[in-house]
Amino acid sequence: MSPDGTLAAEAISVPFRKRLRARWEGYDDPAEYYLFEQQLNDYRRWLQRMLVLASRPVPEDEGELDLDDEAGRWPPERLKLYGKLFDRGIMKPGGHEYALELAKPLALDETMSCIEIGARIGATARILADKFGVWVTAMERDGELALLGMERSVAAGAQKKVPVQQYDPLAPDFRKKYFNVVYSFGEMFTVNKKDTFLLKLTESLREQGQLLITDYVVTGKASESSENYRKWMATEEEKPYPWTADRYKEILGKLRFDIRIAKDETELHVHQIKTAWMTLVSELQTSGLDPDFIAFLEEDMEMWMNRVKMLENGELAYYRFYATHD
Repeated sequence: MSPDGTLAAEAISVPFRKRLRARWEGYDDPAEYYLFEQQLNDYRRWLQRMLVLASRPVPEDEGELDLDDEAGRWPPERLKLYGKLFDRGIMKPGGHEYALELAKPLALDETMSCIEIGARIGATARILADKFGVWVTAMERDGELALLGMERSVAAGAQKKVPVQQYDPLAPDFRKKYFNVVYSFGEMFTVNKKDTFLLKLTESLREQGQLLITDYVVTGKASESSENYRKWMATEEEKPYPWTADRYKEILGKLRFDIRIAKDETELHVHQIKTAWMTLVSELQTSGLDPDFIAFLEEDMEMWMNRVKMLENGELAYYRFYATHD
C-alpha cells in the first residue's frame, strides 16, 4: 500500500485483456495503465452522473440513477475498430495525410486559433496542433466522444492547446470574433438548421477569417423514396440533414464569403473508404476476429457501405469548400 492509501502499481494483478490493451495504448507498465484507466473510469462515471442529475427534475421519492449499468456507444472495442480503420484514431477517411493535405490552403501557424466542428476524439486537431503549432478548440456533439477526446488531449499534454468540448448544434455558443479558421471534415451534414449554425460560425471568425468544410451533399438524383436513400438515412448514427452543393454556395455567399474552392471529391472519398475497409478485413482474416470487436464491425460496416452506395449511384456527393471572409 502506498503512503496515500492506494495500491502500488507493482502490487496490482492486471487481467490478461487489460495487459493487451495497455500494450495497444503504448504503456510499458500494464499496472500503470490499469490504475490510470480506473481513475478515468471513476471520473467518467462521476461526470456522467452529475450531467444527468443536473439536467433532470428529481421527484422527492426517486432513487439515485445507476449509470454503471448503461453501456456507452463508444467502448474500447469500437474505438479500436476506428483506430485500425482510419489511421490511429482520426476516425475519418483519408487519415492523417488527407487531413494535412486539406489544411494546406490555411497556412496555419502558432499565432492562429481554429475551431473544429465534429472533432470526434480530437485526433485531427492534435495532428494540426503538433504539425503547425496552431491552437484548436475541438467541438464534438457526442458527449462520450468529447470526454474521451479530452482524456487523450490531457494524456498528450495538449489540454490547453487542443481542448475537446461538447456542443449543441441547435444552440451553438461560440466565442465571437475569436478564431482565424473554422473547419469541419465530413460532419456538417448531420447539423439541422445549418444556415443559423453557419451564421454563428461566421460570427466567431476574426477579420480575414477562413472556412474549410468537407461534407456530404445530395444531388439532383437523390430521391427520399429510393431504397438506397432510406437505408442510408436509417443506418446513420445521427440523422442526416444534407444540403445540396448549390445551397452551400448560396448561403456562404450571403454570409459574405469568397469561395475559392468548391470541388467534388466523391471519387477520392469512395476510394479512401473502400481501401480502409478492404485493408482492415484483410488484416482480420489473417489475425482472426475478436468477438468483442466483431460486435461493432458489422453495424459500422453497414453504415459506411450504405454511404458508398449513395455516393456511387450519384444520389450523394462529397464536396470540399474553402472560403475566406472579408
